[in-house]
Amino acid sequence: LSQEKILKIMNMVKNKEVSIEGALHLARKEVYAEKDSQDLLTGSQFNFSIYKYKHYRWQKRILQIDFNTKTIFNIEKGIIKKQFPFSQVKACEDTERRRFSIMFHGRQDYELEAVSLDDKRKIIYLLSRVIQSNSFKRPAESCSGRAAECDVIHEGLLDLQQNTSASTEWVK
Repeated sequence: LSQEKILKIMNMVKNKEVSIEGALHLARKEVYAEKDSQDLLTGSQFNFSIYKYKHYRWQKRILQIDFNTKTIFNIEKGIIKKQFPFSQVKACEDTERRRFSIMFHGRQDYELEAVSLDDKRKIIYLLSRVIQSNSFKRPAESCSGRAAECDVIHEGLLDLQQNTSASTEWVK
């Protein structure tokens, strides 16, 4: 906080406009207002107990959303089974009750079930932040060095290039 804001809050306490607890609450509120909500997630790691449907039954897993490494981990019995870079996350779909799906570029969709509705709400919020951060990146950045996948267009418009004689070419 700036010195100006600290003095303002201290004067409010001095003038008995707000209690000490209220002043602490105001100071925290100011700190969070100054930071972007994405910055608050940077450096954070979130773990959720989930169930994944596999081999005709629901298996318990840990879904770890790590903003340090910008990776989503699927952990089974303490062993990392799958890793998904944030750049591969395409969408997240909220389905019935505690179930939800995560869609990836170039991978099979994940159908998962959260342990509670509150966990499901938090997971979907975090995934929406990941998807939102992906939308601000240029397409070449989101593929992170995988040129073959960058040439494939999953969504968007294509234009037919007219000046080719031998074959038909489409331009992004």
